[in-house]
Amino acid sequence: MPEREFNFKDEYLFYPIEFPEYPGSESIIMPVKEVAMMILMDIFTDKPDWHKKVFDETIVQKWRDEARQQGEDGLYARILQDKLGQGPRKPRDRIITDAAFDYCVEELRGKARYFAQSGLIPTLDGPGNTIIKSDSFIDENLRRDLNRACYTLWKDQEGNVDWHPRSNDMVQNLIHPSMHNSVYDRSPFIQDEVVGVSNALDFMGKGEPVRGQTPLVRENEFRSQFGIGSGKVLPEYWSDKYQWLPANVEFRQDGSAEFTSYVNNLHPTKFPEIYRTIERLVERVIPAWDHCLREFPRFGDEAFAGRDKSRFEWMHEAFDEDDDLWTPEMNEGLPPLTPNVDDEAMAEVKWVKYRDAILPDPKSFEEIDYTPKQSLQEKFKKDGLQIIVKMVSIELTPEKPGFSAGSWHLEGQMNEKIAATALYYFDSENVTPSRLSFRMQTSSVYGTDLGAQGGFARSCVQSYGDVGTPEGRLLAFPNVFQHRVSSFKL
Repeated sequence: MPEREFNFKDEYLFYPIEFPEYPGSESIIMPVKEVAMMILMDIFTDKPDWHKKVFDETIVQKWRDEARQQGEDGLYARILQDKLGQGPRKPRDRIITDAAFDYCVEELRGKARYFAQSGLIPTLDGPGNTIIKSDSFIDENLRRDLNRACYTLWKDQEGNVDWHPRSNDMVQNLIHPSMHNSVYDRSPFIQDEVVGVSNALDFMGKGEPVRGQTPLVRENEFRSQFGIGSGKVLPEYWSDKYQWLPANVEFRQDGSAEFTSYVNNLHPTKFPEIYRTIERLVERVIPAWDHCLREFPRFGDEAFAGRDKSRFEWMHEAFDEDDDLWTPEMNEGLPPLTPNVDDEAMAEVKWVKYRDAILPDPKSFEEIDYTPKQSLQEKFKKDGLQIIVKMVSIELTPEKPGFSAGSWHLEGQMNEKIAATALYYFDSENVTPSRLSFRMQTSSVYGTDLGAQGGFARSCVQSYGDVGTPEGRLLAFPNVFQHRVSSFKL
């Protein structure tokens, strides 16, 4: 069973997980303009044949005109996410300047070349953290087979539907690790044998329960050992009662994937064709994980593909009194100031209301190597992978025509140690577009551990924007990203 804290002595390389104080789990704080550029590039990569059009100067000029003419209120809302209306007001100058647009074009051309050879698009990529998307990586035959598998399970569960908790009976769990998970001190666990797929039923009722672990910190006990810089994950991110069960996946000689243990909550002998279908999906997902996962070392440099630096120079110091950091007074669109105040008070109000911070432009563009530095098939050729499988169907009806936005969450707890997620949207019919938003925690040194307490502070998180989720889209991302699905309706 997993340890309750990461031990640097055990491993030289590991994959970060986004829990407070877990090494490698924090994002740098990015400028508003950088996040705006990330969102703009994601918009362009949703255009048909974008990877060809980005090299056509006439089309690029049309994109430039399009960016200039559009208002930026919606863009700013996507940057701030939950902090809209609470954070600083939108700058009155343009966020996407010509220099920012030119940088985006150069970066998109590099991504287009990578897409041409790989079929994958790095998007919303900040320094060291990226999401991968593709609308063409999963072929039509596999999409149809997944649709068929979904229908088979949906029919099989007609008399005993598992509705996801708090979903208003709209989210049906077809395969979900929480339906029958491992319960400490109750579920039998086999220490010395590997339970396969075809023989899984032979082991029913065998084994001994695994004892739950005593919480590291009891109620009212001193918690300073989990403070800033400790490298220890707080006990509340572990469960001493439950754990999701993964399925073992091995790689055959030809590189294809094979389940060597049953998928939890997918009958091992009743649905063999569904096992084969999911194996094919796993094979296709591996290259996307190769790109978005990064190995975090105890010493030396990290190994990952894509962007490793900010698009902007880091500002080491900034003072409110430095006039070079602020625009001249701008009162367009603002209500007149109250005249019945003294000169000093008037000057202070004007200093706050009539100035905007100058948003620097990006530094000179540098080519980026998007080629993965690792191969999961090679690295885990001997031991294989452990994968947790979910299949979900969201059912909207005239009586329940709308799905509310989800909550921000990570996948699993520290018990599962989930390194990355892949999502595939194999069917979407008669619903409005939906999006998946992403954000990451920032350094606890700047207050993440304080949280949003008493209304005096907001969560210290860095927005990364959002990605569309149309039918046929594959998304892959490391489990350092909190994510949330948007609302949609019939």
